[in-house]
Amino acid sequence: MSTNDQLAIMDAKGIDKTVILPINNAESPVEHQSAGELLSICEKYQGRFIPFCNLDPRNTDWDEERNVEGKFDFLLEQYRDLGFKGLGELCPNMPWDDPRMLNLLGACERVGFPVTFHTVTPDYPTYGVYDELGLPGLETVLKKFPKLRFFGHSAAFWSEISGDLTRGEKDGYPRTPVVEGGAIPRLMRECPNLYGDISAGSGLFALQRDSEHAWKFIDEFQGRLMLGLDYCSTTNDMQHIEWLTQARDDGNIGEEAYQKMMWKTVGEALELGLEG
Repeated sequence: MSTNDQLAIMDAKGIDKTVILPINNAESPVEHQSAGELLSICEKYQGRFIPFCNLDPRNTDWDEERNVEGKFDFLLEQYRDLGFKGLGELCPNMPWDDPRMLNLLGACERVGFPVTFHTVTPDYPTYGVYDELGLPGLETVLKKFPKLRFFGHSAAFWSEISGDLTRGEKDGYPRTPVVEGGAIPRLMRECPNLYGDISAGSGLFALQRDSEHAWKFIDEFQGRLMLGLDYCSTTNDMQHIEWLTQARDDGNIGEEAYQKMMWKTVGEALELGLEG
């Protein structure tokens, strides 16, 4: 999809700005984007795009005897100085507690970059950080890096909104009513650095599968839920804005919660100084 196609979708949906998340992990099935390409897009269409950088934790001179922790800081500081606002979409097939992953996350915390991540179970054949039922790996890094904002995304993340999730359902899109006791609400209550990126079918379906639960979930976690669409094709028809606007108009979610999801929360998290 071309940049002009992206802008046409943004204009049709009333979106002023959007974040570019480059895909740079080896497992990702799409063409990789360079930092230079993102900066050129942002320069050409000023004010419309917010750049994130991406690094693969495995792309560094690292071994157990020679832990080059500062290398990631050096690279991320350069990205920050060039105007990048975060890191993502983080998608490598490796566990959260891999020492190389911990090095990258530690550097993100020190530099002040939030991280948008995609997670998956180790036996599921697609890109994503490995985790198990209940998100134990994510819980470990949330608590190890309390100042690092994690933006949760992907089917294997959002399926954890329900407490009756099975291992076989985790990487899919359950549509049954939500049962209390899910890992996401538990971790969001325990870890103020966990945010929810509601993009793609994974985020939208997690809310739509049980609208009564969704209104309570949005009310409780307003200020940590962020609009995302995840457009990658002109044939996509992401209805997040339309659904949320209808929910606001029907009185199911409040105006303040609506505004936070639409732009306020991401503006504050990325320190963008946005105004409505």
